[in-house]
Amino acid sequence: MIERILETNDTIAKVLLSTTNAPQPFTAKEILALKDIEKVLAFFQQASEKISGGRYVTISLIIPMAYGLFRKIDSVSPLLQTLQGKTMTKILMESIKKRLSIYEQRTVCMMATLLDPRFKKNGFQHSSNAELGATFFENELAKYPVKESLINLPVAPDTSSQDSLFDFLGERSMNKVGNSRVDAILTKRQYPERAIAAQDMDPLLWMKVNQTEFPSIERLFCKYLCIPATSVESERTFSKAGQIISERRTRLKEKSVNILLFLNCNFWLK
Repeated sequence: MIERILETNDTIAKVLLSTTNAPQPFTAKEILALKDIEKVLAFFQQASEKISGGRYVTISLIIPMAYGLFRKIDSVSPLLQTLQGKTMTKILMESIKKRLSIYEQRTVCMMATLLDPRFKKNGFQHSSNAELGATFFENELAKYPVKESLINLPVAPDTSSQDSLFDFLGERSMNKVGNSRVDAILTKRQYPERAIAAQDMDPLLWMKVNQTEFPSIERLFCKYLCIPATSVESERTFSKAGQIISERRTRLKEKSVNILLFLNCNFWLK
């Protein structure tokens, strides 16, 4: 709304000044205040559109987005020219600390940010919260049994060219038992230290490509990254259900409604 006012202000002012009994146009001071407010709210507009998506992972965006908003507003604060803009900026920064920064200590959000190859520990504002999330990450991995894969299976030693004096090495390798806690500790050290992926990378596609290297975290990807960050997608689904169940289709069975709604919401996958 403010963007449209600023874009059309000159034309509207000309019309108002040439019209009898018209309201007064905006003053120069009011226009400056609107420009300051527009600069600040633009970041929230961008964040709202990003976090409300339904065709990509959103739960992992909460922590880094809250930190990014705080940094952006803090950086634009010295550029504001009006008291209204500076006051609004101060209130918004306090609200971000009170309402959004607390998500950096929520288990689900911490796990999602750590799992997302685009953020990992770099997405946190405080390193202490990143380390706390890494502890939850290790404990969650340790709950699952060791997942065997072709690259981790022991290979039978080739006795044709091996010295019989060292045949015990192959036997110990074959009899070695995997430990979920040990694997969890190793993954906790290796995965977060890997270089982060590009911001336009789909985390689920990244997992599909790298699942042989990190097979133990595949289950965690499916468990945490499927969670929506907001209720927007649920509201969209509810609206689509209202379009399917109309006055002329009130006798649909529950199973039929579920099937039609599923197809309607996921047809874009085709």
